[in-house]
Amino acid sequence: MSMNERTLLVLLCLVSATTLLGLPSASAAEAAQDEQLVLSDLAAKVFAASIAFGLAALAAGIAISGAGSAGLAAATERFEMRTMALIALAFAESIAIYGIAVAFFILGV
Repeated sequence: MSMNERTLLVLLCLVSATTLLGLPSASAAEAAQDEQLVLSDLAAKVFAASIAFGLAALAAGIAISGAGSAGLAAATERFEMRTMALIALAFAESIAIYGIAVAFFILGV
């Protein structure tokens, strides 16, 4: 499975799960209008948070793969470059941390 196929599969799963959360069931159809809006609002928040964290984690993975391989190659040639490589990896990992922080802000946790 190529990278594009995996990305498409993940997005398809997210969209289908969000659609199922947003669809009113038979009992929700009998409930008040504001209850349906709450469910739809929750689904929108979950969808936005999952997109925020998912894209941040994907970006962090891509950054770590590039910085990690370049850092190992540089550390092999010059031992002093090891510290710089670890700093670059820490910055790349912070992208995922920022993504989960944004997801928590979106969810209001």
